[in-house]
Amino acid sequence: MELEKAYDRYAATYDLLDGGDAAEQLGFPALRQQLLRRAQGAVLETAIGTGLNLPFYDTAALASLTAIDLSSGMLARARQRAEQLGMADSVQLVQADVEHLQEALGGRAFDTVVDTFSLCVFPDPGAAIREMAACLRPGGVLLLLEHSRSEFGPLGWYQDVTAPAVMAAGKGCRWNDNVSQHVEAAGLKIKRVERHVAGLIVSVVAVKPSVGGVQV
Repeated sequence: MELEKAYDRYAATYDLLDGGDAAEQLGFPALRQQLLRRAQGAVLETAIGTGLNLPFYDTAALASLTAIDLSSGMLARARQRAEQLGMADSVQLVQADVEHLQEALGGRAFDTVVDTFSLCVFPDPGAAIREMAACLRPGGVLLLLEHSRSEFGPLGWYQDVTAPAVMAAGKGCRWNDNVSQHVEAAGLKIKRVERHVAGLIVSVVAVKPSVGGVQV
């Protein structure tokens, strides 16, 4: 698969972009920490990449942590990071396609599903969110931190105009996607949306409805 091969190539230098000085200056580590403190119970992280989120989980709140990625190269880096953090025995790493989660994970259900900065590169983000939703127990929580189209008019327009160039230069990233629309289309109830960096980054907390209402 082309995407898998591409991210195998990116694995060695991925942290320089998504975990380097620029990400630090934009406050990405703090945003990761703010979101991931909500993760609890049986947790699934999609597109774990090199494991940049691992330091920010409250392990005392987790019953289990399963993480998937399409790229074996990325998973190797994530495994190294888990070992460095003393988490090797508490993280199950699985090579899988986010658009086929239920099949790859044997229909397991989770209390929390996490995805950060990956939705923009999935070939079909709507299908990916639907799979994440299907993996949630009723009342389960989806936590997202993603690139999104800004609600500030001129900036959103600029994103639309430059989207093809950004996609070509930025590992296929569609930085003008509407994350909330994908979440709502998957049948999830959005409980919280926060915008950062002039609206270019969005964090979303959504809940899977249960019979008789929504559990929070």
